[in-house]
Amino acid sequence: MANKDRFDPEYAAVVKALVAERKRRGLTQVDVADRMGATQSLISRYERLDVLLDVLDFVRYCVALRCEPGAFLSQFNWLKVPEEGKIHR
Repeated sequence: MANKDRFDPEYAAVVKALVAERKRRGLTQVDVADRMGATQSLISRYERLDVLLDVLDFVRYCVALRCEPGAFLSQFNWLKVPEEGKIHR
């Protein structure tokens, strides 16, 4: 199930937005990696969707960008939960 998620368009949109924000802030993958205590190679793999970015590393990535994770996610309007409480894709 987890491997499927990296190909999900909604997941890809989040990663694409992270990359765009990194570039907008003038940061390199090395900058983000240093701030996260990771390698540039790992950041590149996240950004290419080769490795699934887990929730903790998502938070660390946001912190490396100096943006609040909740505020970052608030730009997305893709989670629709109907009354019965089931998520539809």
